[in-house]
Amino acid sequence: MPDIPEQSQSFKEEAIYLGVLTSRRVKPLSRLEYPVQEDVLDAFKGLGLTIAPVTRYAQNGTQVTHLILSRDRRLIRQYQIQFDGSVILGELPFVVRVEAKFFGYPACCAEAYINDPYAPNGLCDEVIALLFHYACPGCMQTPRLIPLYNSALAETWQILKRLS
Repeated sequence: MPDIPEQSQSFKEEAIYLGVLTSRRVKPLSRLEYPVQEDVLDAFKGLGLTIAPVTRYAQNGTQVTHLILSRDRRLIRQYQIQFDGSVILGELPFVVRVEAKFFGYPACCAEAYINDPYAPNGLCDEVIALLFHYACPGCMQTPRLIPLYNSALAETWQILKRLS
């Protein structure tokens, strides 16, 4: 296998990390906004994930294909019904709320993000980098997720070693 460019390696790591989080049902569904290699797709299958494409359109009309992953085929279908063929609208309140449910983000964090994106939350940069949502100030749910994310990251590293 040829060397993977550094940027692609970071995408590969993130994709596997999302796959592990989704496989463990920490995230009910995940979305990849970039292509992944066959070995990553094989890793997803090994994690028991179903993978499906969703075609969306940028506001300038450019077609964009995302991959969604989940253990729950019904959830994938619901996501496809909601978003397949749609225009990417950005961070409108209703989109933030819907995506928070699909992606397993605490509702309190979604609401806080809508009202004051990136309000100081007291979390260190290392913890913020683990998450795929921005935790709200004083969040009671996010601290319970951190050990799950840390454990998923450890499994991610093991999978990446096997893929190397």
